Amino acid sequence: MRWLPGGRNDGEPDPSGDANDPGVSDFEDDALSDEDHLAYELHEWAGETRLVLDQLLAVRGVARVWQGATLVVRVSDEEEVDTAVEEAEAAGNPTLDPNAEKVVYETTGWGADEQTAFSELLGRLGVAHEFDDQADLVVEATDEEAVETALDTFQVMFDQRPELEGLDANGLLTGVFVACDRLRRDPHDDTGVGDIIRLAPILVGHRPPFGVAAGLWDDLGRRTGELVDLLAVGDTDETTLGERAAGLAELLRTLV
Repeated sequence: MRWLPGGRNDGEPDPSGDANDPGVSDFEDDALSDEDHLAYELHEWAGETRLVLDQLLAVRGVARVWQGATLVVRVSDEEEVDTAVEEAEAAGNPTLDPNAEKVVYETTGWGADEQTAFSELLGRLGVAHEFDDQADLVVEATDEEAVETALDTFQVMFDQRPELEGLDANGLLTGVFVACDRLRRDPHDDTGVGDIIRLAPILVGHRPPFGVAAGLWDDLGRRTGELVDLLAVGDTDETTLGERAAGLAELLRTLV
């Protein structure tokens, strides 16, 4: 969010700022010129939230210069500015209605960086939320659809697996579908068994292609892996294998 250039600031505003940016403050341009300064890059903030921050800093008497959406302050004022930034962020984020129906999403395995990034994404979308004592995400039930969409987008953004090209993705899904259809009819079909064992690692090892929701893609990978595990056991009854293959084939039918 901020950087320490160790140089001097010329006090000139960034002409790229929008109409909601506070602009250069009423302090003299040379108020920051005799010492090192910090710059807070607030381009992802709404203009109204930057205005709130500017007002908080004015009340505190903090010398500042706005260069577009970047706030420049003295290093000696860092603690005051950090406090004001937290207050402005809190003021800009909607809060949960205590009387509204809630939905809880388990975020097991999320790190602090992922929680912070997703919280910022929901804040930009205007979705009230919080993380409870179990580190699970709590939102209002009326925002469930928006949160589901945001989760799909967020999971793709943070997915480090390689991406499948469009034609490769179609070919992969078609191949898995055909293999499952074969196994649905005959759990011992050699071609079906060989294809599902070959294709499962590819499905699991790549991130969702464009147009496929992250949750659906991960579910496909999980169910394909479970089918491979059952085949590897060797003594799974044919009815169970056929039902698993049929269920996966029906899910894939909507995508191929």
